[in-house]
Amino acid sequence: MFILYASCAALAFAFGTFFTKGVTLRISIFRAIGPLFLLNGLFAIPFIGSGPTWKVITGPVPYLHLIAALASGVVAYVLFSMVAKSTASVSSVAPAMAPAVVLLLSPVFLSTDITLTQIFLVLFLMAITLYPLRNSISGINSSKTIAFMIIAALGNGAVTIIAKLLANEDVGMPETFIVRQLIAGLAFTILFPPIGLKFRDFYELVRRSFFMAIGWMTSITAIQKGSPLVVQTFLATIPITVILIETVAYRKRPDRAVVISAVLTACGIAALTLTV
Repeated sequence: MFILYASCAALAFAFGTFFTKGVTLRISIFRAIGPLFLLNGLFAIPFIGSGPTWKVITGPVPYLHLIAALASGVVAYVLFSMVAKSTASVSSVAPAMAPAVVLLLSPVFLSTDITLTQIFLVLFLMAITLYPLRNSISGINSSKTIAFMIIAALGNGAVTIIAKLLANEDVGMPETFIVRQLIAGLAFTILFPPIGLKFRDFYELVRRSFFMAIGWMTSITAIQKGSPLVVQTFLATIPITVILIETVAYRKRPDRAVVISAVLTACGIAALTLTV
């Protein structure tokens, strides 16, 4: 079942990422992030009664929630900055590298083993994935672009690891998702008040949040039920799916660098998984 959840998450995230571009075209990007986080959480309300009893203030759980919210906020800030100046497909490549980060962090946080060969593959994968995209974001130099990509990959990988750690503490999907969205949403709303949002803007926000909420809820469920690395491997196909959606929607050929990077990411993650 966790593979089915992971597949649904990959498709939902792909559409959510595509619709992110529409949000950045209509709304001040940082003012939109807070409402988006809060809307994401609203879509999970029907599931509040499912799963174990909430443990928000039990043991290490509150600290894990705070770290997850911080990582999610950083990733959102970076991704929206990239999408605003490029395409959704370019920004989708960075989170797709999260499996490499998960593999590197797993020995520390999930008590798994990693070999020198796997470390080499991770570094090689990140290099061949990032290099084609170094000049893909308008107004941002290659060094900053690569830094943004690495930060997004690290943040997404950290969120995945924390979801598994919360599962080990018997924290269910609703709490894992809703608490993270609430903390991050309130923080962004305070830092970047959504002043000036018009009623018609909420269509873009709700549409994007609907798909992202489905993606997060199904991916968290998949991570809790199975291997975080395997789940992230399915999510590594998101850039290719976003490219296909953009090609159909915009009726133009995708940028060659993005296609190369997306394919290399998917193939590299698949090869990396075979070493586990």
